[in-house]
Amino acid sequence: MLLFVDVESFGGRSDHEQLRTREDLYRELRAAFTRAVWDACPHEDRGDGVLIVIPPELPKRMVLGEILLRLDRALGGRRRSDPLLRLRVAAHIGQVHRDAHGVAGTAVNHVFRLCDSAPLRRALDSARSDVALLVSDAVYDTVVRGAQPAIDAESFCEVEVLVKETEARAWLNVPGDPATAPGVAREAAARSDSEGERRAATAGVSVHADGDFSMSRSMIAGHGISVARGAGKWWRRR
Repeated sequence: MLLFVDVESFGGRSDHEQLRTREDLYRELRAAFTRAVWDACPHEDRGDGVLIVIPPELPKRMVLGEILLRLDRALGGRRRSDPLLRLRVAAHIGQVHRDAHGVAGTAVNHVFRLCDSAPLRRALDSARSDVALLVSDAVYDTVVRGAQPAIDAESFCEVEVLVKETEARAWLNVPGDPATAPGVAREAAARSDSEGERRAATAGVSVHADGDFSMSRSMIAGHGISVARGAGKWWRRR
């Protein structure tokens, strides 16, 4: 399993604050994972975040359950710290390829897209807690639903992810804040429905004529005809 942990509002901090934030991030991750588990997980620094590879022998439910809860509690305890540390976390399962430079592959790209998605960003913006989690469909099916009751699958809400070339279903969860994920999911669904209605409304053809006209499958004939089709495209014949 791949886990990507990204710091909220990292780019707007000074160099000094960024260095302090990175030190705090690694300290909290090592504490939440415990030293033995952290050392067993290969990880890559990504500047404002960390890509963590969870090896097959480690139970995935422990990572999504116990470790993230410990991380959220620790961040809540330092709420007044400077600089503030709040995290977006994404999880995905897939094949990872290693070369001399690190890890790569479609699965790696996908976990980055999940972490950059609008639903996860909105969830952390709205949350009372300091960690928001988005898992892929594969993680939800194989880890979350299979780990009940250790992980409450009902606390994960389905959302749509649209980032660059990625269009996928994912599942949103905010540890310690049960109201935020459902609220974000409802807003996202309403926004999607509204966009679908707008597209449907602009997908047809409207015709205006000064007098009588005739229409066949491939031709419109008449006097002073105006034809509008699609999103603002139009043709006019006088």
